[in-house]
Amino acid sequence: MRVALLGGTGNLGKGLALRLAILGHEIVVGSRKEDKAKSKAEEYRKIAGNVRITGMKNEDAAESCEIAILTIPWEHAIETARELKHALNDKIVVSPLVPVSKGEKGFTYNSDKSAAEMVAEVLESDRVVSALHTVPASRFANLDERFDWDVPVCGDDEMSKRIVIELISEIEGLRPLDAGPLSNSKLVESLTPLILNIMRFNSMGELGIKFL
Repeated sequence: MRVALLGGTGNLGKGLALRLAILGHEIVVGSRKEDKAKSKAEEYRKIAGNVRITGMKNEDAAESCEIAILTIPWEHAIETARELKHALNDKIVVSPLVPVSKGEKGFTYNSDKSAAEMVAEVLESDRVVSALHTVPASRFANLDERFDWDVPVCGDDEMSKRIVIELISEIEGLRPLDAGPLSNSKLVESLTPLILNIMRFNSMGELGIKFL
């Protein structure tokens, strides 16, 4: 499957690029700057070995993919979605985005509506799937890391959600769980500031989640 990581130059993008490419998927690293995307793609290829990872501008990456994952900072997400609306037409779009802010008392969820729902509104699409919010990015980007994490997945289009669930399930150590329609995404997204607060107030490293 051809997967575009839009803004795929951070740790979450790196982890997805490496792990999915090793599984045989074709990965396109997207960035606003083509040279940065190509540089990161080369870096990832050196780590992963004989895999298919290329770098392109976000628009080209979006047009060429079957699935696009928005591995971009939240503050740029809606603007990027607007810019790429045409390129992402009828594509499965995965949102790991979380509107989170940090204050004196800790991290808070600072939106009345989920990021995934806002992206879906901008794209005018029911193929937006919400997932990967609780995956610890730095640990995930380290191929030596072993983990056992659950990944709640929300979406309105059942076929799109099923494809994303199947893709995530290929990654060893991740168990995707159907968390219902996209309207439930706010519940899942709000887990991220909770996890960050637990890490902060207990002096703990990056944490994932597991339902037992």
